[in-house]
Amino acid sequence: MEDKNIKSSVLTTLGKNVKQIRLLKGLSQENLASELQKSINFVSLLENGKTGLSVQTIIDICNALEIDANTLFSGIINSQEKEDSFIINSFNLFNEKDKEIITNLNYIIDSKN
Repeated sequence: MEDKNIKSSVLTTLGKNVKQIRLLKGLSQENLASELQKSINFVSLLENGKTGLSVQTIIDICNALEIDANTLFSGIINSQEKEDSFIINSFNLFNEKDKEIITNLNYIIDSKN
């Protein structure tokens, strides 16, 4: 029974990560489904943690969303550098102009310390 709960938790977290990244990228479920060559229903099931994933589908998701596997598995695989990893992975999702704004803000904050 515990294995089933762990699997459900993993699928739920993966689904939330996919949805969050998809929305940050400004993609609809239909856009992502098209990129993955899957149905909109599959993307919906995925984002709701109701379906498993093959290794190939994980790779396809990473390619379609232009992310690395660490970003996809954020919150699932324990890391001592979890907060730093989250910040770095989030930063990598921004476009170049937004990255420049964040970098400038970082310089301002750093100069006050």
